[in-house]
Amino acid sequence: MARLPLDLIRTFAVAGQTGSFAAAAERLHVTPSAISHQIRALESQLGTKLFDRKGRSVRLNASGASFLKSIEPALSLI
Repeated sequence: MARLPLDLIRTFAVAGQTGSFAAAAERLHVTPSAISHQIRALESQLGTKLFDRKGRSVRLNASGASFLKSIEPALSLI
C-alpha cells in the first residue's frame, strides 16, 4: 500500500469518531465540503468506500470501522 497523507487520515479519524462530516469540519476548522473531498481522496487511494452515504447523513461501513480501529493506536502515539 502506498503511503497515505496524514491529513487525510486525521480527517477520516475525526469524521469516523464524530459520525458527521459537519462535526468533523467544525472540529478541524474547515468546511464540510473540504471533509467530503478529503474522505473521497482517501477512499480513492485505498480503493474502497469507508462511509455509507445517504443524503447528508454518513455512517462508517465495515471497511471504515475496521480502518478506524487499525489507525487509532498509531494516531494516539503521534
